[in-house]
Amino acid sequence: MQAAQLGIARLLRHAASNASARIDYWQGDRLCSATHGEIAAQAARLGAALAGRRIGAGSVVATFCSASREHLEAYLGLPSEGAILHTLNIRMADEELAAIVRAIGDVAILVDAALIDRFASLLPKLEGSRLRLLVVAGAADREIEIAPMDGVELVRYEALLAECGPTMPEALRAKADPPEEHAAAICHTGGTTGMPKAVVYSHRSLWLQAMSLCTANSLALSRRDTVLPAVPLYHVNGWGLPFAAIMAGANMVLAGNSFRPDHLDQLIERCQVTLAAGVPTIWTDLLGHRGAAGKSAFASLRRVSTGGAVVPERLIRAFSDIGVEIIQAWGMTETSSMSVIGDVASLPGGGEQRPVGRITCGLELDLLSPEGRRLPHDGEAAGEILIRGPWVTQRYLGSNDRQAFHEGWLRTGDIGTIDSLGWMTLTDRMKDAVKSGGEWIPALALEDALRSLPEILDAAIIARPDPRWQERPLAVIVLREGSDLHPTALTAELAAKVPRWWVPDTWARVEALPRTNLGKPDKARLRALLAEGALAAVTLDTGSNPGRLCPAKEGR
Repeated sequence: MQAAQLGIARLLRHAASNASARIDYWQGDRLCSATHGEIAAQAARLGAALAGRRIGAGSVVATFCSASREHLEAYLGLPSEGAILHTLNIRMADEELAAIVRAIGDVAILVDAALIDRFASLLPKLEGSRLRLLVVAGAADREIEIAPMDGVELVRYEALLAECGPTMPEALRAKADPPEEHAAAICHTGGTTGMPKAVVYSHRSLWLQAMSLCTANSLALSRRDTVLPAVPLYHVNGWGLPFAAIMAGANMVLAGNSFRPDHLDQLIERCQVTLAAGVPTIWTDLLGHRGAAGKSAFASLRRVSTGGAVVPERLIRAFSDIGVEIIQAWGMTETSSMSVIGDVASLPGGGEQRPVGRITCGLELDLLSPEGRRLPHDGEAAGEILIRGPWVTQRYLGSNDRQAFHEGWLRTGDIGTIDSLGWMTLTDRMKDAVKSGGEWIPALALEDALRSLPEILDAAIIARPDPRWQERPLAVIVLREGSDLHPTALTAELAAKVPRWWVPDTWARVEALPRTNLGKPDKARLRALLAEGALAAVTLDTGSNPGRLCPAKEGR
């Protein structure tokens, strides 16, 4: 067989030859379209223009962008020239971002004009970094009111591309591809347990993960699909969907900088989206919006891939009722996102016992006990999930931390079981589980049960200290509009779904759960609020005051 490098340059050439598939994207307030071929041509010019400025092989170029056309072009154009794409999470604090830019050594940053005001607060904190070029994309008619630092040149995206003439397919084929084992992209973890950690993806790993998403037992992406990633492109490379859609020749819809339910609803209808992906909260909000507008079934949407949190039963039922299949996915920044996948209709069990799915071919799972023993895959033994494979990281960039790895496996921090048929069920995160009286109460399962109650819109479980049991679960809940909390009835309902000793006796009602920059409930913040006495936790008193909430009592 011929020797050939798997990677983004090969993907770019494939896109250049595809004149039928389209990319729909927002430009200002208009929805525009371009073919894969047109995107590839611009991407090649971007890479060549930067290489002409000596920002080529080995250089790290950051993006401070939404789901825009130019961001997609950077996905293809930068790695194809041997540069390294570094997607910055715009939701992180400026201090975190500045530390990341310095540590990685970014020499250029591509910024969406729509985000320039947000970027303006970060720029002064980049003094002393290696930054020497700032490229502003979009809104060519808008005055850019930002003063770059000394030694940093500001250039418009269109002007940068004009420095390189049109790049023809022949020129693309004449270039040698970057070695497949070389770095192509860098993403950072969410930083929920400390400073975010850098994960480096090779050309080969991105190619293989994209290919896995195209397989029938995964997302089954094909040229017949129109894909809407309702996922920020800085979050694990948009879950790998941009690369996979280009590989499959599928149409793709870029939502810009908004994932509002009305905006997504409009895109799904106008662009005839068949497959969408995003966290459960987005789809709950979308169905709520459609219900309020009197809409029911979608004309084109057939599949929704969702992950990042447990998928509530009511969300699964709501989509099933209108003929939309839910594909449940689990993954991490360290595993290139979607790694365990299952269509909900085929999953055994239900509720808190519902598996996530099976491992994608090419990856492997195992279980580790707290004592470091391998556990059987019998569906009963619960331990920490281990994973390994060619698109799983083997170390963090610039870190000697080996605690996250065990004999060549990545320790995920998730607790779960694996049965003899390969179904993986998650029971908790190690840092979120509540250890009450020496027994684990799985927060994820308890949260899923709480969300299934009609009065509760959202819920998070954290541990609170208890003098008798060491820890007890504290339920932080968001009630549905118009609902009133009746504790006696609520605890009775919950006790019918979970073991009685799981049922929280302490509750806190909030208007909305605080969320991390990845959209997940921010339990670190909830724990801090509890420690500060700012969470307004209350306990049930079903003795003299049955059915109402009163202040928490010592020792309860």
